Amino acid sequence: MRLFPYEQVRDGQKLFMEDVYSAVSSGKCLVAHAPTGLGKTAAALSPALELAIEKGLTVFFLTSRQTQHAIAVETLARIRLRHKARFAATDIVGKKNMCAQPGVQALPVSQFHEYCRSLRQNNQCRFYTNLRRSGEISNEAQAAVSGLKADVLHSEQAVELGKKWSVCPYEASALASSDASVIIADYYYLFHPKIREGFLRKTGKSLQESIIIIDEGHNLPDRMREMLTSRISSFVLERAAGEAKRTGGPMAEEFISSLRRAVSSNSDNDGERIVKKADLTNALNGFDIVSCLKLLETIADSVREEDRQSYCGSVADFVAAWVSGSDDGFARIFSRSGRAFSLSFKCLDPGIETGKVIAQAHSVVIMSGTLLPTSMYREILGFPEGTVERQYRNPFPRGNRLPMIVNSVTTQYSLRSDEEFRRIAEVCIQASREIPGNMAVYFPSYQLLGEVHRHVYGKVDKLIFTEMPNISKEEKARLLSDYKACFLRGGLLMAVIGGSFSEGIDLPGNLLNGVLIVGLPLAQPDLYTSELIRFYDTRYGKGWDYGYVFPAFTKALQSAGRCIRSENDRGAMLFLDRRYAWPRYYSLFPGDLRPTVTREFVPKLRDFFKPQ
Repeated sequence: MRLFPYEQVRDGQKLFMEDVYSAVSSGKCLVAHAPTGLGKTAAALSPALELAIEKGLTVFFLTSRQTQHAIAVETLARIRLRHKARFAATDIVGKKNMCAQPGVQALPVSQFHEYCRSLRQNNQCRFYTNLRRSGEISNEAQAAVSGLKADVLHSEQAVELGKKWSVCPYEASALASSDASVIIADYYYLFHPKIREGFLRKTGKSLQESIIIIDEGHNLPDRMREMLTSRISSFVLERAAGEAKRTGGPMAEEFISSLRRAVSSNSDNDGERIVKKADLTNALNGFDIVSCLKLLETIADSVREEDRQSYCGSVADFVAAWVSGSDDGFARIFSRSGRAFSLSFKCLDPGIETGKVIAQAHSVVIMSGTLLPTSMYREILGFPEGTVERQYRNPFPRGNRLPMIVNSVTTQYSLRSDEEFRRIAEVCIQASREIPGNMAVYFPSYQLLGEVHRHVYGKVDKLIFTEMPNISKEEKARLLSDYKACFLRGGLLMAVIGGSFSEGIDLPGNLLNGVLIVGLPLAQPDLYTSELIRFYDTRYGKGWDYGYVFPAFTKALQSAGRCIRSENDRGAMLFLDRRYAWPRYYSLFPGDLRPTVTREFVPKLRDFFKPQ
C-alpha cells in the first residue's frame, strides 16, 4: 500500500490491508477479528485513506477510547511525514471535552448539551459568537481553521488553538472537517440519529461518500443500546417539580405531578416489571403533550441561565422518547427500591440505527481484537449480505504467553461463600509470589473484588492498587501512573472487568507480567437481561449466546489482553473459574489462545518466569 506509515509490514498485517482495500474499493463491508499486535489502525487507515483520496471520499475513523484517538492521530501524522502526502485530518471528541467554557467538566453530558444550547441561543458564549460576523466566518475562526488544517492535531491541541483565537474549538474543528479526508470521532457522531444529522450538515459530508472504520468494534452494541435508552427517576421528577413550581406555573406543575403519579403507580413493591406505553400515556390523556413538552423546554432554558442544568429538560426528553418510540427492539421497564423508582425505555436492538448507517455508507470496516464470533456482530449490527468476515492469526510468539484455567475455584453464584473467596484469594497470593513485577486481578463486580480483597490485603509483598467505583479521570491517571512506577518492586492492581482499567490502557514490557481473571463476568440476571435473551432468541434463535454468554466472554478476553501488547511482551493469563473448562465456554477461546486446565499452576508459573 502506497500510504503505509512504517518501513516494515508485520505478520498478518499485509493480509488485513489487502482485505480492507478489497472491501473498500468494491463498496463492501468487512468484519475483522484482528488480535492485538497486528497493527490494525495503520493497516485499516492506509488503504482506506488511499482510496478516499483517489475517489473523493471521507474516512470516518470511529472509536470509543481516547487512547485510540491518539494512535490514529499519530498514524496519520506519520503518513503525512513519510509520504509527503497532502491531506487534511481532524480529531473530534465530545462537545463537552472540547468546550472552552470554564467549569463545564463537572456537568453530566446530557446537562452540558442543554447548557451549551442555552448559551448559544442567548448569545452568551463568546467563543461561539466569535465564529462569525455579519454571517461570515470571522478572521479569528479562519486562523483557527487554517491551524487545524496545517497539521494533524489531537483534540486537546485543537482546544488550545480555539482558546488562542477565542473561538469554539468544536465548531472550528467541524469547519476544518469540511476539507478533511479523515475525521477521527466517537461512535455517536455517526450512529446517534440526531447528532449524525447535525454533524454531517456542519461538515458538509454524507454517508454515501463515507468509508467508516469502527475501531474496538466489540464495544459498539452496548454503546448503541446505552445511546438509544431513555430513563427517568423519582429523583429527577422531584427536582423537575421544584423547577416547575418556581418558574413554570400551574400547568407545568400539574403535568409533572400527574407524570410522577403515573410512573410510581406501576408497583408498590420492590423489584422490576415490564410495563406498556399506554401505562404512561393513558395517564396523560388530559394534557396536550406537545404543548406541555414545549413548556418544559421553556422552563429548562430559563433555569439553565443560572444553574447550567435543568431537570425539566430531562423530563421533556424522556416523555418525547417514550411517546414516539416503538416497542420493536425496546423494553419498557419499571423498577422500585424502597421509595426510589425509575422508568426506562431500554434499547435491545443496536441494529435499529447501525443498520441504517451501514446500508448508506460506501463501505464499513469493523475491527477488534475480540470480535468473535464475527457472525454475531454481522447479524446484530445489521451488516448486509456479502459482508466479508475474517479472523486473523495472532502475530505474537505462542511461547510468550502462558494461558491457564485454574479449575480449583469458581464464582458460580450458588457456590459462593466466604470459604470460596478465601480459596480465590489464596490463588491470587500464590500467583503474586511467582509472577515478578506487576500483575493485575480483574473481577466481575466491585462486590466480589471487595470479598477477595479483604483476604488478600496484608498477605502479598506487592503494593496493592484498588479500583473504586465512579473513579474520576484524574484519579485513574494518578493510580495508573503510580502502578506503572512500582514495576520493579511489584504492584498488584485489583480492578473490575469492563471498568476503567480493563480496556484502553497499555502496559507493555515489564509494566504488566500477569493477569488473573476471576470468574465469568456474566450479566446480572435482571429483567433487562431476560428481555435481551428473549429478543435475540426470537430474532436469531441464539438468545442465550448473543444476549448473555458471548458478551461476557468478550469482556473477559479484553481484560486478559492487557497482558500482551507487543511481540516482545511475556506474560501469564490465569482464568480463575472451573466453568472456563466447560465445553460450551472453552470452545469460545480463540484458536491461538487455548489455555491449559490445571490446579497445579504454581510450578508452571515458576518455570515460565525462571531466568532465561
